Amino acid sequence: MTRRDDSKAETRELILNSARSLFWEKGPDKCSVRDIAKEAGVSPASIIVHFKNKTALLEVALYEEIEKTLGKALASLPSDQGLQAVLMHIVSIILPFYDKNRELYRVLIRDTFFEPIQESPSLAQLDENFIQFIVTLINQEKKMGNFRSDIDSHLAASSLFYLYLGVLRNFLRNPNFRVAEAVDTLSKILNLHLAGI
Repeated sequence: MTRRDDSKAETRELILNSARSLFWEKGPDKCSVRDIAKEAGVSPASIIVHFKNKTALLEVALYEEIEKTLGKALASLPSDQGLQAVLMHIVSIILPFYDKNRELYRVLIRDTFFEPIQESPSLAQLDENFIQFIVTLINQEKKMGNFRSDIDSHLAASSLFYLYLGVLRNFLRNPNFRVAEAVDTLSKILNLHLAGI
């Protein structure tokens, strides 16, 4: 890595740290690229060199913490548990993480949810990795005879992920929807889904 590359990497990290701080403190809607540039001690143009726009900066700034939290959940999975227990364990760690600043993560999802995949590649990759993880769990359940062998594992995993997204949407939108209620709601929905309606 050259000195120039080092300088670019340092500037990028400075921008990310400043953005995280301001996003957390003020919320993404209340801080501008100019505010972030001022906090980082760089020009607004420098931010655009590193990040296409504020939404791209928001995605990258928050992605790392989401990935770390998901990693903690996966590292502490209950052993010899079925698909539903594993999924509920993960959700019981992820939702309290989002609960620390619901507005921040609501804005992240609002601003990236309908973007083309190439516009939010970090979150798109995180979603796909998680779906692949669920595919692995479903394939294990199929081998044990707990699920029909003829089901499309990727389609089934996607359907479970979409159920989670629905509960997450309601959780982030409704400040009165507590973590325990959201976890319980998802558990009941999974029961219905896995048993068949």
